Amino acid sequence: MFELIKTQDWDALQAHLTVFALVIFLAWTGMVVACLADLISGVDAAKTIGEKLHSHGLRETVKKIKDYTGVMFPFLFIDIIGSLFAWYALPYVEMMIAVGAIFIEGFSVIENKQRKHSHAALIPTIAKKIISCTREKDAVALIEAIQKTANQETKQ
Repeated sequence: MFELIKTQDWDALQAHLTVFALVIFLAWTGMVVACLADLISGVDAAKTIGEKLHSHGLRETVKKIKDYTGVMFPFLFIDIIGSLFAWYALPYVEMMIAVGAIFIEGFSVIENKQRKHSHAALIPTIAKKIISCTREKDAVALIEAIQKTANQETKQ
């Protein structure tokens, strides 16, 4: 950037700053979108499993965004100082942190998907069926159905 200022190439300087700011904006936006995707997948998994939604999960999302911002903001200054040099064309540190946050949240989305599709999701339904068994005949039929399902899965 020093070279652009020395040569007074204001159009090139403006283009450089615009690209730099755009990359920072995309990095921060990507981090927030990844956190929101994790929130949505967590809510979906909880609904599927039959868990009650609490405000704690929503607060966790806000806390994660705050934590990621707390890491990204100080390193923004390193990128700004680095941008003064010709070889430092993009905010590399911000990009690396954002990619790391997106990967972490991506793994969390995968975990939520696995939780949603696990057999643990069936536990509330099975528990309701067990409670609704008022006769021995109903309980025996339910046990047989569970055993049949378990046997089918072990064959696969």
